[in-house]
Amino acid sequence: MTAGIGHRSVSVGVYSRAPEVPYVKERRGRAVKKLLLVALAAIGGLLVYRQIQADRAEQDLWTEATDSVPTGS
Repeated sequence: MTAGIGHRSVSVGVYSRAPEVPYVKERRGRAVKKLLLVALAAIGGLLVYRQIQADRAEQDLWTEATDSVPTGS
């Protein structure tokens, strides 16, 4: 392909993206922030759940260790 006068030269086989519109980048940034927020909330919820389970297990252990043994057993 040759470049003529008044025409742009176009390279064959080269992919050129259209320039992004600013609001598209802004929307993408908001989506990423929301996704990170949801991920952090999920991780926080998991940590709280695991801590509650550990506290329950420890409480059960203390209850078992401090229960009085019935006589005749």
